[in-house]
Amino acid sequence: MSGPVAGDRAPLPVLLLVIAAGVLAFTTDQPLVLGAIAVGALVLLRLAPGSPGRFVLVGALASAVAVLVLTPLVTDQGDLVLFSLPVPPPLSGDITAEALAAGAAAAARVLATIALVAALFAWADPDRMLAGLSRVAPRSALVSALAARLVPTMRRDARAIAETARLRGVALTSGPRIRRARAAAPLALPLVGSALERGLDVAEAMAARGYGEGPRTRLPERPADSGERAALVIGVVLSVVVAWAIAAGITGFTFYPALGPIVTPGAVGLATAAFLALAVAGLALAYGRTGVGPPDSP
Repeated sequence: MSGPVAGDRAPLPVLLLVIAAGVLAFTTDQPLVLGAIAVGALVLLRLAPGSPGRFVLVGALASAVAVLVLTPLVTDQGDLVLFSLPVPPPLSGDITAEALAAGAAAAARVLATIALVAALFAWADPDRMLAGLSRVAPRSALVSALAARLVPTMRRDARAIAETARLRGVALTSGPRIRRARAAAPLALPLVGSALERGLDVAEAMAARGYGEGPRTRLPERPADSGERAALVIGVVLSVVVAWAIAAGITGFTFYPALGPIVTPGAVGLATAAFLALAVAGLALAYGRTGVGPPDSP
């Protein structure tokens, strides 16, 4: 039996888990905790069914590496100079251990943030997310739902228009890029026209169905399965742990002028809790259905 369909999970458990981990990532500077959140977020994203997208992972890793490399070059703080580089001003050529540690922590935060957001959209059902948003901001939810469906529709229309133009002898795939761009520019007019016509059709359909004339109806929610219930419990527990850690001051860390202790009992415990929460929640969401095997590999 195939695994769960991508993006079909209830949004509340995943959203609570992502918010708790995200709050921890932005309230702590502890490199050990940030690294644990980043690894746990990558595990959560990797366990998502379907294809989470290699472009997201490559972009996240590239952003993290850029932050790691640039941070020591834009600051001259720190007491322990490891080596010097011949760089032009205003960059700093003295690379300190403290600046490297700060860059590693910032890179882990960037990686964790991108992976958490990607995991949210890879796991959660977008329609159910918009349905939840509609209870607070119905107009914004409607605009988001229409825009989310308009983009792939316009992409299909663009492919159909381009194919028609190629059948009529318009060179869209050969020659220099400037020539191809000039040949494709006139095709924007029929694409915009089809989009406007489709928008009018949607507006007429909404008016025919009485949108805005009375109380809105809602589709019935399916009951939560064991994986979603387990992920929800894990999210609640992680939220409590994060709130306690912030109140207790465990999330604090100093980089300058000298590094604080990285491996402490509080940091180890918090890092372990964050990693296990994300990883176990991912496993629960992936295998938490009766009779459902592991998720399909991307």
